[in-house]
Amino acid sequence: AWEESKRRLLRQANDLDAAPPIPSEGPVPEPAAKPGMDSRLRAASKAEGRTGRKDAATVSEAKEVFALSPFEVQSDESYGYVSDFTVAGARLKKAPEGREAALFTDADPGPEAEISAGNQPVSTFSLHVSDVSFRLALAALDRGRYPDPETIRPEEFYNAFNCGDPSPVRGEPVAARIEQSAHPYLQQRNLVRIALKVPATGRVGGQALRLTLLLDTSGSMQREDRRASVRSALQALTSLLGPDDRISLVGFARQPRLLEEAVSGDEAGRLVEVAERTPAEGGTNLEAALVLAGEIAQRHHDRSSQNRIVLITDGAANLGNADPVALSARIEDLRRSGIAFDACGVGLDGLDDAVLEALTRKGDGRYTVIDQPGEVDAAFARKLAGAFRPAASDVKVQVRFNPARVGAYRLIGFERHRLSEEDFRDDTVDAAELAADEGAVALYQVEDRPDGEGEVGEVFVRFRDNAKGVMVERSWPILHQSDAPAFDRAPPGLRLAGIAALLAEGLMGRSTMDEANPGELLRMARDLERTCGPGSRVNELVRMLEQLDRMR
Repeated sequence: AWEESKRRLLRQANDLDAAPPIPSEGPVPEPAAKPGMDSRLRAASKAEGRTGRKDAATVSEAKEVFALSPFEVQSDESYGYVSDFTVAGARLKKAPEGREAALFTDADPGPEAEISAGNQPVSTFSLHVSDVSFRLALAALDRGRYPDPETIRPEEFYNAFNCGDPSPVRGEPVAARIEQSAHPYLQQRNLVRIALKVPATGRVGGQALRLTLLLDTSGSMQREDRRASVRSALQALTSLLGPDDRISLVGFARQPRLLEEAVSGDEAGRLVEVAERTPAEGGTNLEAALVLAGEIAQRHHDRSSQNRIVLITDGAANLGNADPVALSARIEDLRRSGIAFDACGVGLDGLDDAVLEALTRKGDGRYTVIDQPGEVDAAFARKLAGAFRPAASDVKVQVRFNPARVGAYRLIGFERHRLSEEDFRDDTVDAAELAADEGAVALYQVEDRPDGEGEVGEVFVRFRDNAKGVMVERSWPILHQSDAPAFDRAPPGLRLAGIAALLAEGLMGRSTMDEANPGELLRMARDLERTCGPGSRVNELVRMLEQLDRMR
């Protein structure tokens, strides 16, 4: 799979090189001479990170001012992503010309590249939680096919698993566990795992739900297994509603139509029958469906309630404008008005992952998938409940590295969830949500200099505590460990995250995985299967690696 992914990426690169230049309507300005990645990342964060603005009252609620630990930063000309001691730098030295070298230039260092802590010590992102990318890859391998590299998102691989991170103690709004080990393949590099978890509290008592359910009734949903999956999903969804909740049902195929409006939550069970009677036929016009769903959601919007649109679809939009960027812009407008967007994909074969991932990311919502009716179990209901009852919203993480100790670092995954440094404290910038008793993990690759000074850095998390209606900020140090354990002796949670991340990046064809192989990862995963137990889902990771090992 490693080699197949690399060959596919190489073919794409060759196609790009062979393409004629795009005509320009005017002169293209030269890029600024400033070195480093700062301006590029800030521009990207403005385009990708800002998902909406809340009203001014929200900003004024955060009265207390926190000071980040001011690690001194001295600018120099040694940038981590072009230095000899990094993988990206080594590739530049070996290939000074051609497309591969161009992927790691100063203007575009590429997703594998390390960042100099001396130049840019601060890393900020929205703490998104999902397992869809892992499930898509597992389904592809179960069918004897390699997954599409475009669907691989490393953070959704290592966030698919749970190996027992602790919940907060009573009275604490969030718990953190920070673990380190040596990197299993890269010299002078450590892996740092940051796990955060919120308490088992959710939607404020008395806070109602205003849901608009957008149901795909196109011909592609006619398959009996998909109809059965929809029926099970609707039963799970409506079982979570109470008498103060209101739900509207919109069906869509070539055109959308309102099937039921503002049904009381204690009567929502009849929506299952309405959906059953609605024939599945015609094409899929997701654009028109989003327009009508937005109008219905706005009509019943209530500032004191959770306002959400929930899309259930196989994702095969083939009418109207199906461009993810255009559709996402509509979702962003809804999010600015206080309406979140969730999506449930039905059937993993042929699912339009790019569209659903983009929409839920811009809508600060949840993205889940069900492949068979039997998968709609208690875990699926908990995911829905988490979306409807978020304990923490606008969850942002900021890691401030100490340049006196850290030479370079790389956040593994979260490429589509990066924010600029100033976004961390800007409470008008939306971010992702965490459900009650839900945890999330981030994984960094760090050059921890043994001859440096001080600690590795500090982790900050900031979010809205929905139970209390206030902004919360906490921080923890990342200690320097001169005796950081070897990877095979690391804590189970770190080994699990590391194996999942290595697998994901290998399937993407990234060069950092040149020394890894599925057989070795499989051996390590089998050890964890015994350690973490059945609830951790390590058996699914083992199954994927076994299939990859057979296909080599």
